[in-house]
Amino acid sequence: MPSPRRQKDGTECHLYGMHVFVYNSNMPLPKFLIADDSDAKQLMLEGFLRHNHWKVDLLHAMTTEEAKKLIDKHPDIAFAFIDYEMPTENGPAVIRYLKKINPVARIALISSSDSDRYVTDAKTAGAEVCICTSYQSDVVQEEIGGLIESWMA
Repeated sequence: MPSPRRQKDGTECHLYGMHVFVYNSNMPLPKFLIADDSDAKQLMLEGFLRHNHWKVDLLHAMTTEEAKKLIDKHPDIAFAFIDYEMPTENGPAVIRYLKKINPVARIALISSSDSDRYVTDAKTAGAEVCICTSYQSDVVQEEIGGLIESWMA
């Protein structure tokens, strides 16, 4: 993937497939919440975002309580990766809460399970898509990369 090109006015141009996205350094970056109780999975998901050169303000939560506090503090969260199994409540509770606060937020359930119940619960709560991380890493990377690209389109 080519490096971003900085313009004289301080903007950066990024090429994603057939799309060019311009970031102005004076504008705030979109907020992206990763809510997962696994440090390793949080790092993996952050790595996918960085691999795709997606400039975002990353917010991390390990519990549903932390996620809800971040949503209250940052009601303009634009994107989220939410795990299903988290301490105290499940991921769909966070998805519902974020959708209530910001109905236009783009949310994906990212779970190690592809259980039909998980998918149904997440989509009912407001997730657009569910991605299972138990598949081969290249398959997961392709799915998440495609999702990120579709969210940017």
